[in-house]
Amino acid sequence: MQLSHSPARVSASFDEPNLVVSAGLVPALRLAHRVGLPALAERHVTAGANPGAKVMSLVAGMAAGADSIDDLDLLRRAGAARLFDGVRAPSTLGTFLRGFTFGHVRQLDAVAARTLTGLAQAAPLLPGIEQTCLIDIDDTVKGVYGPGKQGAEFGYTKIRGLNAQLATISTADAAPVIAATRLRRGAAPSAHGAVRMIRDAITTARRCGAGDNILVRADSAYCSSAILQAVSKAGARFSVGMPLNSRVRAAIATIDDASWVRIEYPWAIPDPDTGELISAAEIAEIPFTASASKAKTKHVSARLIVRRIPERNATKLQDPLFCAWRYHALFTNSPDPLVAAESTHRGHAIIEQVIADLKGSALAHLPSGTFCANAAWLVCAAIAFNLTRTLGVLAGGSLVKATTATIRTRIINLPARLARSARRLHLRLPRDWTWEAHWQRLWTAVMTT
Repeated sequence: MQLSHSPARVSASFDEPNLVVSAGLVPALRLAHRVGLPALAERHVTAGANPGAKVMSLVAGMAAGADSIDDLDLLRRAGAARLFDGVRAPSTLGTFLRGFTFGHVRQLDAVAARTLTGLAQAAPLLPGIEQTCLIDIDDTVKGVYGPGKQGAEFGYTKIRGLNAQLATISTADAAPVIAATRLRRGAAPSAHGAVRMIRDAITTARRCGAGDNILVRADSAYCSSAILQAVSKAGARFSVGMPLNSRVRAAIATIDDASWVRIEYPWAIPDPDTGELISAAEIAEIPFTASASKAKTKHVSARLIVRRIPERNATKLQDPLFCAWRYHALFTNSPDPLVAAESTHRGHAIIEQVIADLKGSALAHLPSGTFCANAAWLVCAAIAFNLTRTLGVLAGGSLVKATTATIRTRIINLPARLARSARRLHLRLPRDWTWEAHWQRLWTAVMTT
């Protein structure tokens, strides 16, 4: 690929007042209004004046790709100033965020949960949730580059940052959406606050249409009696990684060799310990009681499912005299058959895609030095993520499960020129746009119904 003209024959000027950089924000904002996002913010958030307009400005900017407060100015330039009303300046939005307290962040959490419920009602966002609902919880450390940010500490990743905890909802046929978020200090343990987050996520899932078959998945950091009992008390089932402590190893040693079932992976998967690609493993299960060293009221009895793979000698090119194994255990009360239960648990890795998606968009930065401002920014990022996911679902085709970056490129950040005729605005979009059919499908679903 190269320029079709010599550089001397090409010029550029910033003088087009009718150009809109992100025409896909038109159906996006229309959808946000249909589900009541600004009204919910006005009703529940008590931080500052006109919180509805300010939350809408934050979410719209993030949907268009803003990852800092200054980037939000893209909503006020050229044709966007004629197309959108009530857009707040970046300085106003920064002041608004810095006025948040923890209570205000929880108010914004309530707005995010109700917005997700509205999106699930406005579009087939979570098909099959009545039959099977999967809730995943995990956390990540977002690195920061200065000790001045409130809450920035060195955590388990040995990186100075803030810890973001997320809970997602997905189904067998739907990509995940974010049900709850929580920003914590960088050195916070993974499971800190998980009980409340799981309860909130289960409540949101039921409001979105989930039935009785809810499965909560998590890694071994969340294997505690408090979390397992909270999941069961909420009427859901759990599937969590189990740390390989001495009791678990002793239980694994009692498994008879005839009980191991060989499974083949359709695609080779990386081993979580060594990174080695493996294409087969063996699994087995036994009854197990977790937290048996604690009071009887904290005992949790369920199935211990163990996966084993051969231990490879990475330093010597010779076959071992006897087979050695590495084990990975999970603890679940799911009634699914052995192979299905183990396969379903491995699907927990889908939450890593959501985390990577957020870090590639609005969570690329935590823009404020104030902790609660960054916590509110995280909640707005989750709302923008869910809104963008809904746009992809309505656009259909390959965008139903696409990343938000792909949806932004193909649907949202579509340039258009504003034309006025008979007191009506008309968006003139690029001819022969590859994803024109998707965009028209979204426009019809949101703007004409």
